Amino acid sequence: MQQQIIAEIAKHLAVTPADIDPNATMSEDLGLGPVEIADLLSYLSSKFNVTFDQSEVENLETVHDLIVAIEDLSLDE
Repeated sequence: MQQQIIAEIAKHLAVTPADIDPNATMSEDLGLGPVEIADLLSYLSSKFNVTFDQSEVENLETVHDLIVAIEDLSLDE
């Protein structure tokens, strides 16, 4: 599932999956501000049919954090 998530993040950001490092921080390394992160989360929510809790969103710093959150939420469904 990790590769699917990275592929969707790359698609949303208009880059190749190879450009997405799981250890990259969303704000510093990917250059995403709060609005861009919210847009990305909204996009991923619809793609993977998950809902992010506000407390989870605040703890998402890296691409890996996002992947783990989506995987965990998918298991809860």
